Amino acid sequence: MRRLFFPLLFLGLAGSVAGGAARTGAPAPPIAQHHLSASQARQIALLVARHDHIDLSDTHIEFNSMDLSNDFIPGYSSFIVIRESSTPGPDETLRRYAVNRLTGDVWEMTLCTHYDFPELHRMLKAFAVRSGETAGAVAAQSRELGCTEQKTAPTL
Repeated sequence: MRRLFFPLLFLGLAGSVAGGAARTGAPAPPIAQHHLSASQARQIALLVARHDHIDLSDTHIEFNSMDLSNDFIPGYSSFIVIRESSTPGPDETLRRYAVNRLTGDVWEMTLCTHYDFPELHRMLKAFAVRSGETAGAVAAQSRELGCTEQKTAPTL
């Protein structure tokens, strides 16, 4: 009987504290928002690169983070895709992706292109991130990235 008394007493006290907060109008504790990890953001950017028909198995293609000691763009994970030159001369930048760590929205920074396709939505859902922010929020992200006009990538 003693074994049941203390757990039941604890549950009763916890319930009365929670009930008291509800009765007094005290605010509920905030629900934590999920932020993408660096690894998840990288997986998303790799998916988008494949969506852009970039052959990441090509030995002359490099996919790297642009976030060295600090975020390249605050609140975003940034990646660059480069084709190394096989002859003397400059390498070619193919894409520069920015992944919003809160919403999962993906942008190509140079082209000011916002990505929206089914495989991306499935990955974001698997990572428990809500995409599909309002048009105003997407426009605000566009401005954060320095884009004056926003494009949407075609769904292939």
